[in-house]
Amino acid sequence: AERIRAVTNPSAVLDVGCARGLLVQALCEQGVDAYGIDVSQHAIDTAHPDVASRLSVGSAEEIAGSWDLITCIEVLEDMAPRSAEQAIDSMCAASDRILVSSTPSDFTDPTRVTVREPAAWAASFAERGFFRRTDVDLSFLAPWAVLFERADVNMRDLVYRYEQYASPMRAEALRKRDALLDAHRKISELEGAGSQSAARSSELQSRLNDLESRLDEATAVNLELRHKLLTSRDHAIGAEAEAAQWRRRHEQDTAVLGHFYTAYRAATWLLGKRTVHRLYKLLGRHR
Repeated sequence: AERIRAVTNPSAVLDVGCARGLLVQALCEQGVDAYGIDVSQHAIDTAHPDVASRLSVGSAEEIAGSWDLITCIEVLEDMAPRSAEQAIDSMCAASDRILVSSTPSDFTDPTRVTVREPAAWAASFAERGFFRRTDVDLSFLAPWAVLFERADVNMRDLVYRYEQYASPMRAEALRKRDALLDAHRKISELEGAGSQSAARSSELQSRLNDLESRLDEATAVNLELRHKLLTSRDHAIGAEAEAAQWRRRHEQDTAVLGHFYTAYRAATWLLGKRTVHRLYKLLGRHR
């Protein structure tokens, strides 16, 4: 409501299809003398007490009085085509400015029986001498919200107004299209690079798996060799111990033989000495 007041600066407003009067209440809070009509008695009866006196049961096809601004938000599409045209006639007769919003794409709701593109509504208002205020942006209400105003314009002024309105949007659309195409190109390049990267990653993963397999084999061989080495070392230690034992026994046997040899030499020497002595004695007797 605040933004509607800011862009239209109305003195007296009639909200056609006001339901429970929420917009009327909000406009009143902004200091606007606002009223509303709706075909639903129930909606009017359940309105907030602050605005109940400003609301009444009434049809968009029969609008009484004169208004600085009429608002008609999401109403025309709920009316039969002929009734919608009669409502436009009635609104155009009661005001020089009409704020209209009518969804152009809601075909799923069975109550919306006259869904039209914004251009179709604009054409209907143009037939009655009302044209879009191209300098007023009502997108805060809806992308298709429009302020129509009664204007006595010639063809040249009308073309100028719409070209002035459309040219920047066309240029912006072209810029965005180029940006979108560039984004698609970059995405394609990234996808291509991603495919190459995926292939490279797959290759590297395969090589990694092969290296891991080789590492497992090498680890198994290493463990086997280590086992054999430990076994060989145990055998070597055992053989060395056995050799040391035989060496000690050899040393012991050698020592024993040495004693025997010494004793043998001593005995031999003593025996020889005695033998020689006896020979001397025998030789002495024969003389």
